[in-house]
Amino acid sequence: MAENSFFDLRRRLHGKAVKEAAATPARDAAADAPLSITQLTLRIEQAIKSQFPASLWVQGETSNFKMHGGSGHAYFTLKDSAACIDCVMFRSDAAQLKFTPHDGMQLLAAGKVAIYPQRGRYQFYVSQLRPLGQGALELAFRQLHEKLQAEGLFAAGRKKPIPTYPRRIGIITGADTAALQDMLKVLGRFPWLQVFLLAVPVQGQGAGEKIAKALAYAGRMKAGRADVLLLGRGGGSLEDLWAFNEEVVARALAACPIPIITGIGHEVDVSIADLVADYHAHTPTEAAQVAVAAWKNVPGQLEMLLVRLRRALRQAAADAAGRLTAISRHELFRRPGDMVNTRRQWLDDRQRQLRLAAGLPLEQARRRLERCAGRLAALQPRAQIAMRAQRMDHLAQRLRHLTSELAARQSVRVEAMRRQLAALSPQGVLQRGYSLTRLKRTGQIVKSAQEVRGGELLVTQLASGQVQSVADAPHQPRLFE
Repeated sequence: MAENSFFDLRRRLHGKAVKEAAATPARDAAADAPLSITQLTLRIEQAIKSQFPASLWVQGETSNFKMHGGSGHAYFTLKDSAACIDCVMFRSDAAQLKFTPHDGMQLLAAGKVAIYPQRGRYQFYVSQLRPLGQGALELAFRQLHEKLQAEGLFAAGRKKPIPTYPRRIGIITGADTAALQDMLKVLGRFPWLQVFLLAVPVQGQGAGEKIAKALAYAGRMKAGRADVLLLGRGGGSLEDLWAFNEEVVARALAACPIPIITGIGHEVDVSIADLVADYHAHTPTEAAQVAVAAWKNVPGQLEMLLVRLRRALRQAAADAAGRLTAISRHELFRRPGDMVNTRRQWLDDRQRQLRLAAGLPLEQARRRLERCAGRLAALQPRAQIAMRAQRMDHLAQRLRHLTSELAARQSVRVEAMRRQLAALSPQGVLQRGYSLTRLKRTGQIVKSAQEVRGGELLVTQLASGQVQSVADAPHQPRLFE
């Protein structure tokens, strides 16, 4: 591949031109018409096309890989230790990539070399990309696995529990496939189950999107919604099973509100769908068996419950018979006439009491009634409320009196303290004939004659007003004596 590089082509063309120039007599350069840039570019492009096949494979390291947001085209550079070439992969080809190229990845690129006239440079137009050292599908699987694992889609904490006794089971798989027949064979052993099929393609272009739509539809169902979903497919190569490794299927599985059991491929096959699903069975048959595992034990459990029920009924009947026998032996049932006679005697006693009560003198009954009325009046809530209200008024009056006395005592005490404070205040001392002398220069109070210098200005504060004076100096003569 290195022999077909642009630089080798340029050297060969330059050598050919030199040989032709040596074999041909020199011509006047002015006789040759100048070429336009477009004409020169077209000639270079024709020369490149004549030297390279329509498609070739190039190996190199990826750098500056970018997907254009508007057009969807991919732009990157392939390089080795000595050279590099700009590459472009149009959207129609880039959409077919199963993996995401990144800088530093060794790639095999298939395409053609052509000139990009607007920039005046040659480019490699890529139609296919393959990672060097591993298959594109293996790399895509690893990249998607790392991405979804980082988002927590494989975490056990987000997975829904499988219902123990599902009554309605939905199957998402291809119609007329061996996987479908295997699952129906297992589910057919339980005729009370309701089974419905969402047929989807499980292989080929667009299969992943249709599987995701089927999962979304099953989750939106209102009437006849499934208790559990089975997503299955028979074995195959990685390419055959790739629909279950697509990101759209993984996210549809995570978003579906119904528990999902996957059974895809053989026991050695593990897809992205298996890792996201709520339960991963190794085969479609195992997926169906997991869904109905509890139903297999139902006949035995029913037989055991029937035995326990019979035993409980026999015990209940025996207990009821024992209680009936005990009741039949009760005194009431053995000698019912004794209880009738006892009730007759009780009625006679009550009649005698009534006659005695009716025979009391009327005045005695009236006094007794008055006593009862007095006791009743004393116990009436109104009387109790009146007494409590009277007591409250008495306490309120007493409180007001005590508050008034306390306020008066406190007022006398405050007035005495005010007079004492006034007598001891500096103004009070001045009112008694005293004065306060300060140095005018500093405002310091004069406490000793030694603090005053001759000629010092003094301010004397009296009870009313101030007097300024000057201190005499002992060594100066006095003018007026």
